[in-house]
Amino acid sequence: MGLKLASPPLRLMLPLFILIGGVLALLFVLFVARPYLLFLTDSNARTEISYSVNRLQGSLEYLLLRGDLQGVQREVAATSMRRYVKHLIVLDDKERVLASSRLADRGQEIERLNLHLPASFLAEIKRSGGLSFYDSPQENTIYGAAPVRLPDPAEARQSSRGLLIIEVDTRLLGNNLLGRIDNFFLWIAGFILVSAFLVWYAGERLVNRRLKRIMAGIGDLEAGRYHAGVELEGRDELGQIATALNRLASSLHCSRRELENQIQLFDGVMSHMPALVSIVTEENEFLYVNPRFREFYGNDPVAAKLSIRRYFPEQISGRHEQLNAQVLAKGGAMQLHLTTSYAGRETTWFMIKFPIMDGDRRAVCTVSLDITEQETNEQLVVLSRRIFENTSEGIVVLDDKSRIVEVNASFARIYGSSKEQLVGKRIDLVDPRLGSPALIKEVDSALAEEGRWQGDLDCRRSDGSVYPARLSVSSITDNDGRVSGFFAIYQDISAEKQAEASLQELAYFDALTGLYNRASFKLQLQQALERLKRYDEHFAVLFIDLDRFKEVNDSFGHERGDQLLEQVASRLKHLLRELDIACRLGGDEFTVLVPHVNEAEQLGVIAGRLIDAISEPYSIDDQELRIGCSIGIVVAPKDGDESDLLMRNADAAMYHAKDCGRGRYAFFDSQIDDRNRRRMQIKNGLRLARQREELSLVYQPEVDPLTGEVGIYEALMRWYSNEIGAVSPVEFIAVAEESDLIEELTEWMIEQVAKDCQQAPLKACKISINLSTRQFQSESWLRQIKTAVSNGFIDPERFCIEVTESALVEDFSRANLQLQTIKKLGIAVAIDDFGTGYSSLSYLKRMPIDYLKIDRSFVADIGQDPDDQTIVETVIVMAHALGLKVVAEGAENEEQVAFLTANRCDLIQGYYYARPMNLHDLAQQAENN
Repeated sequence: MGLKLASPPLRLMLPLFILIGGVLALLFVLFVARPYLLFLTDSNARTEISYSVNRLQGSLEYLLLRGDLQGVQREVAATSMRRYVKHLIVLDDKERVLASSRLADRGQEIERLNLHLPASFLAEIKRSGGLSFYDSPQENTIYGAAPVRLPDPAEARQSSRGLLIIEVDTRLLGNNLLGRIDNFFLWIAGFILVSAFLVWYAGERLVNRRLKRIMAGIGDLEAGRYHAGVELEGRDELGQIATALNRLASSLHCSRRELENQIQLFDGVMSHMPALVSIVTEENEFLYVNPRFREFYGNDPVAAKLSIRRYFPEQISGRHEQLNAQVLAKGGAMQLHLTTSYAGRETTWFMIKFPIMDGDRRAVCTVSLDITEQETNEQLVVLSRRIFENTSEGIVVLDDKSRIVEVNASFARIYGSSKEQLVGKRIDLVDPRLGSPALIKEVDSALAEEGRWQGDLDCRRSDGSVYPARLSVSSITDNDGRVSGFFAIYQDISAEKQAEASLQELAYFDALTGLYNRASFKLQLQQALERLKRYDEHFAVLFIDLDRFKEVNDSFGHERGDQLLEQVASRLKHLLRELDIACRLGGDEFTVLVPHVNEAEQLGVIAGRLIDAISEPYSIDDQELRIGCSIGIVVAPKDGDESDLLMRNADAAMYHAKDCGRGRYAFFDSQIDDRNRRRMQIKNGLRLARQREELSLVYQPEVDPLTGEVGIYEALMRWYSNEIGAVSPVEFIAVAEESDLIEELTEWMIEQVAKDCQQAPLKACKISINLSTRQFQSESWLRQIKTAVSNGFIDPERFCIEVTESALVEDFSRANLQLQTIKKLGIAVAIDDFGTGYSSLSYLKRMPIDYLKIDRSFVADIGQDPDDQTIVETVIVMAHALGLKVVAEGAENEEQVAFLTANRCDLIQGYYYARPMNLHDLAQQAENN
C-alpha cells in the first residue's frame, strides 16, 4: 500500500495563500515592475526631448532667418518653463551661445558652461545632421542635441549650422516615483503577513470548532441515525450547512418510511393482480414471482432457486431467454403476443417485458395476461376499428338521445379535444350550432325520407374558433328497424374555403406585405369621401415614402429589399389603430387613411411615431439595415374633396418633407404646392437642358498667395432655362441628385471640361470638377473619365476630382476603391467643404487624397471669431502633417487672405482674387494681364 500525503487543514490554506501572494507581489515589483518603470521613464524622457527639439527646430530656424534674436530668446525661455528642463541653449557655428535658458550664458563659449558633454558628441551631431541623445547617469539627466540652420550674412542663399542642446532631469520625469512604489509594495507585503496571522486565528476561533460539530453530524447520517441532528446556531454559512444537514436527515427519515409504505403497496398490488408477474436476472435466475404466477404454474421458482431453463420446457425457456436479451440490449419496454403450450394447455398471452436497472445489476420484469378468449373477438373488430380510426374524415357515433357514443381520432383532432372529453356529451352541447331548430327540422325530415342528410355549415372547435365543414348524417337501425342512433361524418373544408378566400385576397391585398393594395385603397378612400359628404366625417391621408430604400436594393439586392418592406409593413400594423387603414401603393410608397380626425396635433403625433418606428434598425440575414421615411399629410375636406386631388397634394407635402431634410413630416399648404410646381418645372426642364444647350461652365481660380499664380481652376456648372430663367445650382443639383439626371449632368460636364482644357486660357492649367455623393453609387463617371484619358481628351496630370465628406461616410469601401482607381490614372483627389460633415482623421489617412478644401463658413469669420481662426490653423497644420495641400474657399477681403498666407495656406479661392468666369472672360483677362 502506497503512502498518502495528508491534505493541509483548511484553516491554514487561506493564510498560506495570502502569504504566498505577498511574496510573489514583492518578487514582481523587484524583478518586473521596477525595471519596466525605469525603461518607461527613460523612453518618456527621450520622447519629450524629441518633441521639444522638433518643435523648436522649425520655430528657431524661422526666427533666425528673420534675424529675430529676441524672438529666439523668448522661444527658449518659454520652453524652459517646463520643470523637467534643466538647461536649454542655442549655439552658433563657432559654438558660442546665441540664446539660453540662463541669461548669463549668452555670448559664452560652450567650454565655459557647466555641461558634461564630450566634444566628440557635438562633432558627431554636426556630421549626422539629426537628433542625438547622451545619458549622464551621475547627474540623473539626458541630453538631446540637434543641428539648427543659421543664415549667413555674407551669402544670402547660404546657411551654416548651429546647435540646439536641451538637458532634461529624469528624476522629475518619473524616477522619484520608484521609491514611492517600493514603499507602497513593502506596506502591502506587511499587511499581507499580518492578515495571514489574523485569518488563521479567526478561523481557529470561529470556524474549526463548529466544523467538528458538523463532521459529527455527517457521521450520524452515515450510520443511519437520522434523529441525532446537528446542534449549531448562527446565520452564517456553517449555520446554514448545519440547518441543511438537519433537513437532509429529516428528508431521509421520511423517504425511508415512504419506501416501506411503497413496498407494502407493491405487495398488495401484486397479490391481487390477475396478470402473471415475474422478475429474472440477466443470467435468467428468478428473483420474484407474484401469487397469480405461483397459482397458474403450481410452484414457486424463487423458493426453489430455479432458472428459466430449469423451470420451463426448452421451447418456452429458449423463447423467454431470447426476448429477455433483446429487452436488455434495447434498454426499453417490449410488448408482444405469445402463444405457449404448457401441461397440454395452449394459451395466448399479452405480454409486456421491460428492463429494471439497479446500479450495475440488471433484470427483466415480465407481465403476462391471459387473452385467449379475447383474441378471437378482437380479430373480428380490428379491421373495422382500423378503418374507423385511420380515415381522414371525422366520425361521430350518437345514440338515439344525440349523446356521443364514440369518435375517431380525426374528429378529436378537428374539434381540438381528446376522445375521452367528448364521449358521453350531447352533440348540441359540443357544438351549439347543431342544436338550431331549423337545422334539426331539416335533418329529421331528410332522415325520415332518405335515411341520410348532407350539407355545408360552419362548425365550432373546442377553443371557440369556427371552421367550415361538410357534414353527412345517417341513421342506425336495430334488428326491428327502429332508430337506435346516428352516424355522422365531418369533412374539414377549410382548405377549400381558404383557396376561395385567397383568390379574393389577391384582388384586394398586397401579396408581399399583406396590406391593402392600390385598388383597395382607392375604394377605401372613395368610401371615406362618401361618409364625408353624408355624415361630415373628416379624415386624413398620410403619404409615406421610404428614404434611401433604392440604396438598399442596389447594395443588398431586391430579395432583402422585399424582406425590408415586409418588416416596414409589420411595424405599420403594430403602430396603427384598428380603424386606421394602411396600404402599399407600390415600390416603397405607403399610405395610411386616418378616420375621425379632430386635431392636426393628433396627426403629427401619429406621423412622428411612424417616422421613429421606421427609422429603427432592421435585422435581415444577420445584416443590420437602416432607412427612414418622409410623410406628407392632407386633411379632407380642407386639402381636397376628391381622391385624385388628395393624393396629389399628399404627394406634394411628402416631397416638401424630403426637401426639408428627410426623416420628417409636412402638412400640405398652398406654398408647398407652389414649391412642388417649381420643383417639377426644374425637373422637367433639366431633362431637356442638355439637348437645348442651356448648360454652361464657369471657372474660378485657386491662387497661390505667395506667387499670385493660379494653381487650379474649379469648373462650376450653370443653367439658364429659356422657360424659367436662371436657376441656382443649389436648386437644380438637389433635384438632379434625387433622380438619375445627376449622371447625365456629370457626363456633360466631363465632356465640356475635356473640350475647354484644349483652349488657350486653360490649356496649361489644372482643372477640378465636383462629384455628387450619388455618383459613387455607380461607376459610370469613372468609366467616362477612363475613356477620356485613354483617348487623350484629358491629361490626368492636369485633372482633379473633388468629393464631399458625405460620399466617404455613406459607403467608404466603394468610394475608396473608385478613388484608388482614379489615383492610378494620375488624377488628383480633393476633399471639398472639409469640416462641415463627418470629419474623420481615419478617412484622411486611408483615402488617396491630395488636397483639403476648408469650407467657406470657417473662412468668412476670420478676424471676428477666434474659434474659426483656431479651426483653420489646426486644419492647415494637420493637413501638412499628412502631406496634403490646403485650399481655403470663400476669401473675400485682404484680412482673410493675410491670415491664410501667414498660416501657410497653399491655395486661396474667392472673390478677393476673382469671381467664377466663363471661357471668354478668362481669355480676355489673360490678354489684359
